[in-house]
Amino acid sequence: MAKRLGDLLLEENLITEDQIKRALEDQQKSGEPLGRILVRMGFITEEALYYFLAIQFGVEYVDVAGHETNPELLKLISKDTAEKYSILPYEEKGNKIYFATSEPDEHLVTKIRERSAIPLDKEIRFVISSESSIKSSLAVLYGVAPKNDMDESLQSIFKDEAGAQEEESSQNQEDSSITEESAPVIKLVNALISEAVKIKASDIHINPTPKGCVIRYRQDGVLQKQPTPPNHYKNAIVSRIKVMARLDIMEKRAAQDGRIKIKVQNKIIDLRVSVLPSIYGENVVMRILDQQNLMLDLTKLGFEQQELDLYQESITLPYGLILHTGPTGSGKTTTLYSALSTVNDIKKNIITLEDPVEYQLPGIIQVQMNSEIGLTFAAALKSCLRQDPNIMMVGEIRDAETAGIAISAALTGHLLFSTLHTNDSPSTIMRLIDMGVDRIYVGSALKMCVAQRLMRRICANCKKEYSPTDDELQRILVDRKDVEGIQFYKGEGCPKCNGSGYKGRIAIYEIMGMTPALADLIYSGADLNQLTEQAQKDGMRTLRQVALEKWKNGITSIEEVIMATSAD
Repeated sequence: MAKRLGDLLLEENLITEDQIKRALEDQQKSGEPLGRILVRMGFITEEALYYFLAIQFGVEYVDVAGHETNPELLKLISKDTAEKYSILPYEEKGNKIYFATSEPDEHLVTKIRERSAIPLDKEIRFVISSESSIKSSLAVLYGVAPKNDMDESLQSIFKDEAGAQEEESSQNQEDSSITEESAPVIKLVNALISEAVKIKASDIHINPTPKGCVIRYRQDGVLQKQPTPPNHYKNAIVSRIKVMARLDIMEKRAAQDGRIKIKVQNKIIDLRVSVLPSIYGENVVMRILDQQNLMLDLTKLGFEQQELDLYQESITLPYGLILHTGPTGSGKTTTLYSALSTVNDIKKNIITLEDPVEYQLPGIIQVQMNSEIGLTFAAALKSCLRQDPNIMMVGEIRDAETAGIAISAALTGHLLFSTLHTNDSPSTIMRLIDMGVDRIYVGSALKMCVAQRLMRRICANCKKEYSPTDDELQRILVDRKDVEGIQFYKGEGCPKCNGSGYKGRIAIYEIMGMTPALADLIYSGADLNQLTEQAQKDGMRTLRQVALEKWKNGITSIEEVIMATSAD
């Protein structure tokens, strides 16, 4: 006998006894299916509901969003029937035709046969997918106008507002437009932020289109499309965010930056807001800064022991320049904050110059840059040197003046951390020289260069053993004989990772310490290839080498290795 849905969810610790009790009490009043009630109450996600429904009914769970169904299968059933029963022709295997459904029903086979052109010798089978995935696929494959795929609570907000506006219009004999102060807009924006925080997204993207807007969350470094709000809410959503960030809502032609502080799930969340005008309207990106999720333990960021030992030794030096490099979103700020927290001591005066200040660090003086009043990195760094600092952190070296002052500070008894945009550690040396810093000063002041990237972790919940193919090994230039005896893994996809196979991220580090041999090459005018070769002789492991180590340890995948690093 199949287990009940509630029992399955309890076994997986996705809900508690108290939550199932509350849902059952609600079911007695509303008559809704238990799964929908659990989703409505926020106890489980929609994906989790359908994943375990599939287990309950002994069928496969699939995500039909983006699935390309054979056009011949679509001809077997009309769009009216597909929409009426929320079913989608999925695939044909032998004499079996599979339909995706969100509501398994013993009478569904009969209903499909009565309203389709499926030959009698074909057997009808089912797979389970989420209701929202089926509706969005119906819209693409059949041109069905789907109901808005926002969650039910937001749907009720829109419905209530529409009713209120209709009543007001009938009384005033005029239409009332939706604005940033309308109740559903306020609730919608708050819900967007709350959901992003809940799933630990790093950014919220609101991208304008000719007919509305697309909302995406960046989760584990990858943008994921979210339910789409009604098209006529586009301008009101942007205006509401601008009001919350204290930006000029009348200015729609210039870029604006601001911040929002909001309480979500009983904790204060900071949002860094960027608004950029585009041809279809204003594009909004909100970076989520959650103080409680800030990792300040160097040993848990992803350092391999070899790189960790070298890094910890360098950040305790009395003076010198330590540079971090990598693209935006590679975790440089987290690593720098962790390093500062490690060396933080009441006996030391630590000052940071940031643009913007992302997190507050206790016991450290943090300065926010403001170019409008002339407080640039270069100007602030000059003033900072008069504040008797032991350790300084400069958010970024952007120009020759800042680079020159930073080098001077590192040569005169200060330990200075900063960032630079280059592809790897050896390139940092050439970048400083290109900015006009004398080679002698570079070799003397620079103590360490750290290049880093972030890679997605394989989801621990759906992690399965597998053997890489020859083609996969060829893509990363690895011989099979070099990995014999190593067990590899991949994520199959589950509700806990939203079907991606990945959950969380880990950093990889390429650390180049300054050695006498490397300094001599810098003084003599060596090129990048010579510097890289010497750094590797001195023990530097490249990003690709460290990434392969993570792969061999079962932490990440071949795809992530390729995406995060380039071949040496």
